[in-house]
Amino acid sequence: MYKCPNCAGNLIFDITLQQLHCTYCGTLADPYSYYKEKDAEETQCPPDEYEATVFTCPQCGAALISEDTTAATFCSFCGASAILDSRVSRERRPGSIIPFTRTKEDCRAAYGKLLRRALFAPKELKDEALIEKFRGIYMPYWVYSLEKKERIMFPGRNTYRKGDYLVTEHYQLDCRVDAEYSGLAYDASSSFSDSLSAAIAPFDLKEKKEFTPSFLSGFYADTSDVKEDVYLPEAEEFVLKDACGALAKDPVCRTYGAGRGETEYALKNALRPSSSTAELAMLPVWFLSYRNGSRVSYAVVNGQTGKAAADLPVDKKRYLAGSLILAVPLFFLLNLYFTFTPRKILLIAALLALFCTAVSNHQITHILARESGEDDTGLSSKRQAPERPLPEWAVKKRRQSPVSPFGKALITMILFYGIILFLVHILEGKGDGLLRLMLFLLPVLIFTGSSLMIRAGGSRFWGSGNRKKPFLGGRFKEKLPTLIKPLAGILSAVVILVLNPVSDWFYYIGAFVCMGTVLWAIMDIINQHNLLTTRKLPQLGKRGGDETA
Repeated sequence: MYKCPNCAGNLIFDITLQQLHCTYCGTLADPYSYYKEKDAEETQCPPDEYEATVFTCPQCGAALISEDTTAATFCSFCGASAILDSRVSRERRPGSIIPFTRTKEDCRAAYGKLLRRALFAPKELKDEALIEKFRGIYMPYWVYSLEKKERIMFPGRNTYRKGDYLVTEHYQLDCRVDAEYSGLAYDASSSFSDSLSAAIAPFDLKEKKEFTPSFLSGFYADTSDVKEDVYLPEAEEFVLKDACGALAKDPVCRTYGAGRGETEYALKNALRPSSSTAELAMLPVWFLSYRNGSRVSYAVVNGQTGKAAADLPVDKKRYLAGSLILAVPLFFLLNLYFTFTPRKILLIAALLALFCTAVSNHQITHILARESGEDDTGLSSKRQAPERPLPEWAVKKRRQSPVSPFGKALITMILFYGIILFLVHILEGKGDGLLRLMLFLLPVLIFTGSSLMIRAGGSRFWGSGNRKKPFLGGRFKEKLPTLIKPLAGILSAVVILVLNPVSDWFYYIGAFVCMGTVLWAIMDIINQHNLLTTRKLPQLGKRGGDETA
């Protein structure tokens, strides 16, 4: 902690004044000039390092850096209320920093606005004692600058009709590119989730300043443990998409179809950046952790712009109460304008079960990616240190179906379900016109959607080259216990509709069973949502360590 030259009080960086401020006598000091005076009195660190206090959590091993020597009483990453171990260490010196411009009051207001829209969030998230634990942390980011300043050549073509023939003329386009991109920021800490980092982006890097440790006074900083080349493919991909889009708008390129179809790969390859640099920067983030048993949720606020994001779980009691309040007027409203037959009720229940199956399958896929760290580039790089992946444009795609065997089987079953219902109601003349239209559209929409999924392609579901990631190896077994519930409801509805019993009681019983599986599936969906909005407690004893430990 820096001391005031007048009264020896503590100097803390004041967000409003953007100066070091004495908490006792009110003296102001410029962060740069004060640190230079301090440097002159003490032994200087190497140019690429600075001296700071490192606080380490005894439970999860997370490390925070500060200029303050006062003991930290809780961990921002795992939420543990414990005195953090401290030691003086020399840390890598960042090249630049964006000082906090949003105060803690601004942070509380942004978080409160977020909570007002979260009707079913647990009341604990609105607890004043919890909100007071928002902590200002400078998060490390890799800031990339890329450029392309050279002559490029790429193919183009022009197709037109001449009599009975379709003529295609091929061209080789030649131009000079002078493009420069800077300020592409990606978090350089494996303990900071990429999803949270992206949610509060962007930062205005035009406001960055040369780093000096004085800015850390009164705040904390996370350490960087992600190598500078980890996010470079993503930065390159962003640059290529933007540059390709800008060049494709040129009248000549547009005329000759450059950047479209088969020429897209060649254009992106020609536009690949010729040089790139990465600078480590400290960017301001207000950080809050909410611990719930063996899980933890985070809320973050951009310390420069005030943009907020949070993991917001759903309280089941609040959800059920809200659903009941909404269901009562909705029930009477529908009864005023619609007439429901037993067959319609059963079909609606089956469609709801089908919808729950799709939602649940989608969420489980995200859960598996979140829990394994596959959706976090920085964390994945620390766990397995993979070879640097090629950007998407650099790989000639041999499209494969992203639909797993289980997914194909599910789509096939749904198609047969729609076709059977269509035949039963159309060929036998059962049901009214609206119901027949729904039964006709259902298999068509499902077939179209599944075709688009197959055409969308992508090797990420199966791996590339000789590396294979069969879906049935583990994900099917994890999905089946959850998806079997709504699927059982759909199957019971199909059986009843195909058998077409005379008594309406069969339809009512089938609808009751199907709606029961829907309710069960909805509870599973809420549980899945809460898994997606809470995270496993980090294990950061070794920076970037395995969170599954």
